[in-house]
Amino acid sequence: MGKGGKPFFSVIIPAFNEEKTISQTLGSVLGQNFPRRQYEIIVVNNNSTDKTAAIVKKFPAVKLIHEPKQGYVYALKRGAKEASGEILVFTDADTIVPPDWLSRYQKAYQNQKVVCASGGVNLQPKFGLISLIEFFLNLFGLVTKIGSGFNFSLLRSVYQKIGGANSQINFHAETDLILRAKKEGKAVFLLKNRVATSSRHYHGLKGLNYIFKGSTNVIWLFLFKKTLFWHFGEIR
Repeated sequence: MGKGGKPFFSVIIPAFNEEKTISQTLGSVLGQNFPRRQYEIIVVNNNSTDKTAAIVKKFPAVKLIHEPKQGYVYALKRGAKEASGEILVFTDADTIVPPDWLSRYQKAYQNQKVVCASGGVNLQPKFGLISLIEFFLNLFGLVTKIGSGFNFSLLRSVYQKIGGANSQINFHAETDLILRAKKEGKAVFLLKNRVATSSRHYHGLKGLNYIFKGSTNVIWLFLFKKTLFWHFGEIR
């Protein structure tokens, strides 16, 4: 356990209409080779209109929270508020994490200087330029030490110190968080700690629009500490 009998990790999963994938996501998080009593799992249901909440309720070990304010950043903030672990770990409801996911993060945080750790990605299914997009996402992580919302973590104490997630930033809320957290200590990117996540955002013309808006937001965050675009579609 963490300090004071609290869990070491709080795994936070924002969810919006993910009835097709949430079971696999939760199954993979529950299937860790890390001691079960040392991590809690929090699903933040962000106004789903499908069976997402009902499915989560079938997992008694999972804490289900409802966040009425629509938006990824609000679900992220609510999950962090409800968390009691020393380290906040985030993934998405359409993502499958490997069995050693938390163990690898635990090893990273054994370095007392590390305040933030992210991991690599395996986009599925593969089509078109998905392999190239996956390559650039992992390369970006290696160079900048900034991961994506489906696979990143940070110390809860640091999250609180920097004021938590910025409600003004929704699309790339995690990028903003990590950029601010990096000022408090060391950030690392664990390429081998890869999760398998859906490539659905990259389909067709909507995919090109998603890439354009996402890339623009990242550039704006680096240059001006704000983003241009709020919406990016459903919570991932």
